[in-house]
Amino acid sequence: MPKMRIGDSFPAAKLQDIDGETVEFPAVFAKAPATVVFFYRGRW
Repeated sequence: MPKMRIGDSFPAAKLQDIDGETVEFPAVFAKAPATVVFFYRGRW
């Protein structure tokens, strides 16, 4: 996957939040003027 740069649009996707609920990025972005997406892969 190519790297995202400042100003790029985030692709539409569905993921689980910390509570296990499914969230869609367009809905998340509509709720807040600024949204931070953090991906932590973990230490295996």
